[in-house]
Amino acid sequence: MPFCAAFGCASVHKKGCGVSFFSFPKDSARRKRWTIYCRRDKFAPENHSRLCSKHFSTDQLERDPNVLERLGYVNARIKLKGDAIPDVPLRVQAAPLVLPPKTRGAFAKRNKPYLLHEALQEVELRNGNDATPVTIHHDGEAPPNSEPKTAVEVPEPEDPPVSSSQTCTTLTKKCQASITVPQRTRRIQVSMTDKNCITVSKGVQCSSLFDGVSLREAAGLVPLAEPKQEANQFILDEDTQSDVEEDEDQADSDYDPFEEEDEESDEEDQVYENGIPLRTAVHPEEERQFLVAESCLAKLLEKCGICGSPCMSSLNFTRGTMVGTRSQCTCGHVCEWESQQCLNGMPWSNIFVAGAIVFSGSNAAKCLRLFQHLKLQMMSTSTFSRIQSAYVIPSCIFTWDYHLETLLQEYQGQRLTLGGDARCDSPGYSAKYGSYTLMDLETGKILDFQLVQSNEVKSSVHMELEGLKRGIQQLVDAGLQIDNIITDRHGMVRKFMRTEHPDKRHYFDVWHVAKGISKKLEAASKKRDCADIRPWIKSSVNHCYWVAASCGEDGYLKEQKWSSLTEHVTNKHEHCEHGVLEEDRLWIKEGSRAHKLFRDVVDSNYLMRDIPKLSPLHQTYGLEVYHSVVNSFAPKNTHFFYPAMMARLCVAALHFNENGSRHQAMTRAGAAKWQICYPKDKRGDHPVAKPIKTPITYEYIDILRINLVERRRQFPSYQTAGQDADRLLGYQPPSLTSKWEPYNKDQLVATRRSRFARQ
Repeated sequence: MPFCAAFGCASVHKKGCGVSFFSFPKDSARRKRWTIYCRRDKFAPENHSRLCSKHFSTDQLERDPNVLERLGYVNARIKLKGDAIPDVPLRVQAAPLVLPPKTRGAFAKRNKPYLLHEALQEVELRNGNDATPVTIHHDGEAPPNSEPKTAVEVPEPEDPPVSSSQTCTTLTKKCQASITVPQRTRRIQVSMTDKNCITVSKGVQCSSLFDGVSLREAAGLVPLAEPKQEANQFILDEDTQSDVEEDEDQADSDYDPFEEEDEESDEEDQVYENGIPLRTAVHPEEERQFLVAESCLAKLLEKCGICGSPCMSSLNFTRGTMVGTRSQCTCGHVCEWESQQCLNGMPWSNIFVAGAIVFSGSNAAKCLRLFQHLKLQMMSTSTFSRIQSAYVIPSCIFTWDYHLETLLQEYQGQRLTLGGDARCDSPGYSAKYGSYTLMDLETGKILDFQLVQSNEVKSSVHMELEGLKRGIQQLVDAGLQIDNIITDRHGMVRKFMRTEHPDKRHYFDVWHVAKGISKKLEAASKKRDCADIRPWIKSSVNHCYWVAASCGEDGYLKEQKWSSLTEHVTNKHEHCEHGVLEEDRLWIKEGSRAHKLFRDVVDSNYLMRDIPKLSPLHQTYGLEVYHSVVNSFAPKNTHFFYPAMMARLCVAALHFNENGSRHQAMTRAGAAKWQICYPKDKRGDHPVAKPIKTPITYEYIDILRINLVERRRQFPSYQTAGQDADRLLGYQPPSLTSKWEPYNKDQLVATRRSRFARQ
C-alpha cells in the first residue's frame, strides 16, 4: 500500500480515495527537485516511493480533470506533463516573526540631521583615503553631464519591515544612497530595477494578459489558484542597497504612468512596464495569436542563432495558416522554423479559425475573402468545410447537449410555464428550415429547440406543428412537468393542444393577438370615410393588454370586457370601469361606416373565440429577442446545410442562455443607465427609454474551444472524426433535390440558348 513521501502528507493509496500517486522520475535533475520538495532529512527515493496528486497543480497536468468532468469526460486519467514538478507548497509551520520596536516619529525626525552629518563626514574621510564609494545607478537617472551626485551612507532605519510580494535579501547593515536632483519626465515614471541587483527568476512570472491569470481561469472554468511562481530575490553587494522611493511619484497629482509623449499616437497602443513573457508550455485553446509581417519575420531570421552570421532565409512550405521557413548561414548552419504547433499534421490555428467563424456567426466566404484581401496566409474553402464538418459542428452539438442535460436536471420536479414559437429561414411558403424553440418563461432559459426541414412534413406550413410535437416529447421524456404553454394563434397548434394535451393549459400570446388587431384596424382606417378609426388603434391595443391582465383565468369576463370596446368608442360607458372622462375625444359615430368596420374587426367570431385564451401573466417576448439573436448567428439571407444550421442554432442557444438575463448597468454613483430609442413605426413622435444592460460575456466560447481541442485529440483523422460526427448528429433529412431526377450536365450545357448571347 503506497504512502505519499512528502513531509506532513498522510495520503494512502486506497480504492476510491480519489487521489493519484506518481513514481519519482528517472531524470536525475527532476528526481532531485522532487526529493528536495519532500523536505525529509537523508531521504533517498526508492522504486516504491510515490508522490500524490495533491502536490501538483493543474498547470503540471496534461489536462485539468475538473474541466474534463464538467465537459462530460468522466473518470479521465490524470497524467503529468513530461517536465512536471511538485509546486503546491507544503504546510510547514513557520517560525513566529519578531518585529523590532518601532521608533517614534518625532525622535527619528530630530535625529535625522545628526545622522546625515555623520554620514557626510564619513564619506569625506573615505574620499581622503582614496576610497571610491559604490553607487547604484538607475535606468532613469540623469546623464553624465548633469549635476554631480554624492554617495552617502546612512544607518538602516529601525521601522518594521513592510511585507511585499518580492523578497529582498540584503547582506549589509547600511545602505548606499545616491542624492540626485529630483527629476520628472512625461513618460512612465516608475522605480526601475537596480542594474547591480542580481535577479533570480524561476519559471514564467506571468501567463496571460489578465494580470497573470490564464484564459481558462479568467473565464471561470477552474477555480482561481494561488500564484505558483517564486518571488524575485535581489542579492545586493556587501556595502550597497537601493534607495526605495516608489511612493514619491505615485503621490504626485500629475503622475500618470501611462501618459504618452506624443498626443497624436495610436490610443490602442499598450505599453507594459515589465513586459509580458512569451509562453512555451500553454494549452492550444489558451494560446494568443499575433499577426507578423513578412519583412519583420525576415529580419528576425537574418542572423544565425548559433554563430551569429548572416542567414539566407526562405519560405519552405505553407499549410493553411501555418508557414515553415528554412535559414542557412555562411558557416553552413541550417535552421528550420514553423509558425505554430501541429497535431498529426494539422495546424491548431486551422481548427481555431474555422471554429471562430462558426462561433461568431460569421459568413465563411466573407471571412476567407477578408483574409485574402489582407494577404494573410489562410486555408482554402474546402479545408474549412472539412474541418467544420469533422470537428466544429460536433463540438457545438456536444457542448449544447451537455449544457442542456445539466440544465434539465435543475428543472426536475418543477411545474413549468413554457413559451413556444417558430422561426422560418425565409418568409412566405418557400422556407427550407423551421426551428421551434421552447423557453421557460420564469427564468428565460432555452430548454429545447427542434430543427425541421420542409421535406420532412407535407409543406412548410406544417413545420411549426412538427417542431412543437418534437419539443414537447423531448421535455416529457426528460421527466419535466409542463403545466402551461403559451404560443401564437396557429390553427394547427391550437387543435393539437386541445386534442393531444388537454391536461396542459394553452394560452395565446397577447402581443401576437394585439399585432393582428392593429394591422386589421390600420387596413380598415384606410378605406373611404373610415379615418376616424385611426386614433383608436393604439387604445384598442392597450385595451387588449388590459383585458388579459385584469381578468385572470376568467374567460367569460375577458369576452365581456373586450366586447365593451365597441360601445366605448361611441361615447357609451354603461359597462366601463373607468371614471368620468373630462377630456374631449374624437368619438366614432354609432352606425357610421367607420363604426361598422370597427365592430367587424373587434367582434369577429375568429377573434372572440381566442380572447378567453389570452395569457394573463407570461408573454413570449423573450422568444422574439432570441430569434433576433439567431438572426445574427444564422442570417436568413444565407444558406446553410442541415448540420451547419444545427450547429449555429446550438451556439445561439448557448449565447442566449448566458446573456439573456443580464441586469441593468449602473453608474459609479449607483444610478441606473438608460438610453433613448426612437421606434421606427412612431416616426420620432414617441421616444422611449430603454435600460442599458451589463456587457455581454462569452464564457461559452472557452468551453467550445476546449471541446474543439479535445475532439481533435480524440479523433486525429478526418475519417474517424466524420464517422463520429454522423453518430452525434443523428438523423439527418435528405436534401431537397434528392427526390428529383438528375440531369446530365453536359447535355444541359449543349442545349443552353440565350437571347442575349453574343456572336
